[in-house]
Amino acid sequence: MIPGFNRSITFPMTQWPKKRAVHHVRSISLPCESHPFIVNLEGKIGVVQSWAAGADTSLASIEAGLSHIELLLLDVSEFLNDSVTKTVLQHATASSECLLESFLYLVDSFGSMQSAMVTMKQHNFEVQSAFRRHDSPLIASSMKSQRRIEKELNHLAASLRATTKSLHLNFSADASNAKIIEVLKEAIGTTSAASMVLLNRVVAVLAASSTVAASIASYTVRPFKMRSCNGEREMSSHVKFEELERCIDMVERGTDSVLRSLVNSRVLLLNIQSGLL
Repeated sequence: MIPGFNRSITFPMTQWPKKRAVHHVRSISLPCESHPFIVNLEGKIGVVQSWAAGADTSLASIEAGLSHIELLLLDVSEFLNDSVTKTVLQHATASSECLLESFLYLVDSFGSMQSAMVTMKQHNFEVQSAFRRHDSPLIASSMKSQRRIEKELNHLAASLRATTKSLHLNFSADASNAKIIEVLKEAIGTTSAASMVLLNRVVAVLAASSTVAASIASYTVRPFKMRSCNGEREMSSHVKFEELERCIDMVERGTDSVLRSLVNSRVLLLNIQSGLL
């Protein structure tokens, strides 16, 4: 759960001439409709939400999901680079802290996903090698490792689900500034929820491969008369292994791009907080 912060900043507005004070208020407040990037960001949020709500679990859908998440995060970076957004976040300290924590959690999550894919690639290679040699002990060992990775990814998905539900940000008092924080909160929440869906779909591909492999493994110790049936099953297994390999490569590349976007956004926010931007 992302911790909340109860800090506020009071600006000495009464020390300035009245007209200048009004001008200053306008410089840090912007009507929602006129912000140059809100519409674009909300559009990307809608695309990601539509993808996550779909039922397609194909490799093409997984690839599309990664692409949609990356495009959303690129728009978040562009939004953070806007001068009005920078000014608002410099004064909305509590919200900025919550956003930083959210970015950090997503970086950790996608880093874990990427590490799991690297390990999964090695196990997939070992399982295929074991099947070619009809090495039952190695098959059993590799399958056990693969199931452990599936459990780790399921645990990560559950953690993302909990984080998405508990994502609460403190808002600025001004309604216009609150809209800017609100859309950032929605973008991060949508990214977290879509990442959970993505993980579940990747796990489904892993589970399908495991099911077929387990079925083949039961035939590797049967008598020779079962080999003709076993050959058909091995062909089916080969197809699943190839699909899994494509999925792993795709997710590995996609998570690398998403990680770069997340890190870039977090660095931007840190620079905004420190006044470097």
